[in-house]
Amino acid sequence: MKKILFVFLLTLFAYSDSYMMLGDKEYSNGNFTKAIEFYTKAISANPKNAKAYNNRGIVYYELEDYQSAVNDYTRALSIRSNNLGSIINRGVSYSRMKDYKNASEDARRACRLGDCELRDMLKSSGVFVEQ
Repeated sequence: MKKILFVFLLTLFAYSDSYMMLGDKEYSNGNFTKAIEFYTKAISANPKNAKAYNNRGIVYYELEDYQSAVNDYTRALSIRSNNLGSIINRGVSYSRMKDYKNASEDARRACRLGDCELRDMLKSSGVFVEQ
């Protein structure tokens, strides 16, 4: 029984990886709607695929659907809480939404993990919100 479950899980992860590659290809070609479709399929195949949420968030960001991007980055962070890329991406999306409080919170978090660029950018723009 354990062996069957293991093979089943491997198959799901393989589907998820295949959809990720297709999503990456469509994103690179500027086919954002198709990229979203493939990343969504990757998520369906493996709901714990933080990278699929992050990548779909990037596509939403490109489409200027910042709220959907924030939702996906937040989901990615619920799976991998210290993913620096997702933290920064979400902070930038918050700043595009003019939600400087949450953008600043993500900027501080990213800085604690070693990347202070977002914090510095928000400070130089005069929109960084101190705690």
